[in-house]
Amino acid sequence: MREQFMRIAMARLRKTYPFKPQRRAVAARMWVEHLERYAMRDWARNEELKVKQEQWAMNEEKMNKRMDIIGTNGNEGDHYE
Repeated sequence: MREQFMRIAMARLRKTYPFKPQRRAVAARMWVEHLERYAMRDWARNEELKVKQEQWAMNEEKMNKRMDIIGTNGNEGDHYE
């Protein structure tokens, strides 16, 4: 993927940066910024997943407590006030 990115970047930067080493440096910096942008996107996605997992764990705990109460009192509704 990097090779393709660099090839396209080098072609697009040819007019602006005619000196090849400078063009290569700018293209490499563009690649680093691309990676950082996707890393931040993945990090945010992982944070969202962590929050959802924590919410699921809290809900699961509440549901388990309720099921324990129902299991001890039976299905007659004695556990409801």
